[in-house]
Amino acid sequence: MIPALSSTAAVGPYAHGPGFPFLALPLFFFLALVALGVVFGVLRRGSWRARSDARSVLADRFARGDIDAEEYRGRLAELSRR
Repeated sequence: MIPALSSTAAVGPYAHGPGFPFLALPLFFFLALVALGVVFGVLRRGSWRARSDARSVLADRFARGDIDAEEYRGRLAELSRR
C-alpha cells in the first residue's frame, strides 16, 4: 500500500510541469516587449535620419552658394526646434 500512495501523490495538476498557460504567457509578454522596442527604435532612427539628411542638404546648398549665411542660420534654427 505504501508504494501505491507515493505514486498517487506524485500525480496531480503539476506532475508534469506547470503546463502551457504558465509558459506561454511570459513568453508572449517578452516577445511583445521586444517587438515594441524594435518598433520604437525604428521610428526614432527614422526621424533622426530625416533631420540629418535635411541638415546635410542645407549645408550643401550653403556651400554651393544657393543660400546666404542668414538664410542658412534661420533654416538650421528651424530644423533644431523640431
